[in-house]
Amino acid sequence: MGLFDMFKKKEKTVVTIYSPMNGKVIELKDVPDEAFAQKMVGDGCAIEPDKGVICSPVDGQLMNIFPTNHALIFETVDGLEMIVHFGIDTVKLDGKGFQKLREAGTIKIGDEIIKYDLDQISSGVPSTRSPIIINNMEKVEKIEVLSLSKIVKIGEPIMKVTLK
Repeated sequence: MGLFDMFKKKEKTVVTIYSPMNGKVIELKDVPDEAFAQKMVGDGCAIEPDKGVICSPVDGQLMNIFPTNHALIFETVDGLEMIVHFGIDTVKLDGKGFQKLREAGTIKIGDEIIKYDLDQISSGVPSTRSPIIINNMEKVEKIEVLSLSKIVKIGEPIMKVTLK
């Protein structure tokens, strides 16, 4: 350690969040659910999904898959906690339209987790807009949504999260 090392700025950790599904990136305020739209659960963005699968948006741990397969909880290697919540009121479907492809555990970006039937799900819920939320906002300095209003594919960057 040199004499002036204490004056050097420490590099901030930036975590890139990748799209967990194919679709259009939208703002949270455009999700028809107050808890998500008003960022009561956390901050992030949402995706208006196309047909397909839900994949891991990060490297780290898949901590939990809800029993109804509509929501997933992740933790990155940097300790960022996040949830991918497919649609609004999808818990009421009791798993119909969702097929779990794997269990919780170590995960890599793009690993397939849940296959979903968009037609079946959309006929039974008010919206399929799917929030991607950072839960532990106390660790976050800022969130930059990268692909707002753009169509993205699984594995494309959608957010950059700068940690405190």
